[in-house]
Amino acid sequence: MHVSEIPFGSVNDQSVFSYKLENDAGMTAEILTYGGIIRTLQVPDNQGNPHQCVNGFATLDEYLADSSYQGALVGRYANRIGEGHFTLDGQTYQVDVNGGPHHLHGGFKGFNQQLWSAKKVTEDNAVGVELSLESPAGDGGFPGKVTVVACYRLHSDNTLSLSLYAETTAATPFSMTQHAYFTLGNQRGVHGQQLHVNADGVTDADASLLPTGALLPVADTPFDFRMPTRIANNLVSGCQLFDQVGGYDHNFALNNTDEPAASLYAPDTGIHMSLSTSFPGLQVYSGNIVADEGMGAICLEPQYFPDSPNQPEFPDCILRPGAPRREYIRYRFTQL
Repeated sequence: MHVSEIPFGSVNDQSVFSYKLENDAGMTAEILTYGGIIRTLQVPDNQGNPHQCVNGFATLDEYLADSSYQGALVGRYANRIGEGHFTLDGQTYQVDVNGGPHHLHGGFKGFNQQLWSAKKVTEDNAVGVELSLESPAGDGGFPGKVTVVACYRLHSDNTLSLSLYAETTAATPFSMTQHAYFTLGNQRGVHGQQLHVNADGVTDADASLLPTGALLPVADTPFDFRMPTRIANNLVSGCQLFDQVGGYDHNFALNNTDEPAASLYAPDTGIHMSLSTSFPGLQVYSGNIVADEGMGAICLEPQYFPDSPNQPEFPDCILRPGAPRREYIRYRFTQL
């Protein structure tokens, strides 16, 4: 197992590096210090050939111009906060409004656009890179200075794990995610891949994709992936929540079980990915794959529920002084 540091350009006269993680089973991952981005993720397919499992760009300039959060760490707050305002401990805050009428994914300069400090990690059964970042009080309008440590590890069993640690000087909403665009198959589009999401409910949303506060059962809807299901089989109109996107951009309320939160399988490559997480929600994002082939990839974004600061019935997303938060996301790759 090996980890190497490779120059990848510069931002504002500061060097950007790519950390390449390799295990002995033929799996590799490249992590950028800009945005904490997973740039490449190669897993052997059913022929033993390396398959690129995430979308990515060849150059730093392309990432600097990207507005789709390609492979990045997202924060301070993943997903939407309604109209960019919330009240916390009796005080009202206004944060960046950058996603239509709402706050989205950390604002105009979220964690995905930051240069993270980095150091190599070498363990008995894993290699990795530990990234750290300090978000000052008032960043994007959020209260409190937040310190974040995000550690990627590539394990000997073909698991890529991400552990997240955060602490704050003042109470603040906080929800990070990893925004990789997964491409496990050779075919363009994800219609033929099988998706499983361990969730009985999905958050209802209005036309601007802001939650109404209600949870809707997934049974007998295009959101029912409680059993591994070919994605194309669920692309059926007649459900308003689905039709307003023409695909998936929805938060699933994960069941609190020991089972993986989700899995994705591409029959043509034989690659199966199992996703486990400590987060209570999973945003599934495909773009509009009814009208066209969408982005040719699918995002599975563990997170706190969207608009949680304004939805008291949703899981508590508030990070408070003296109570650091630890979360994890794990992607385990196997052959079926």
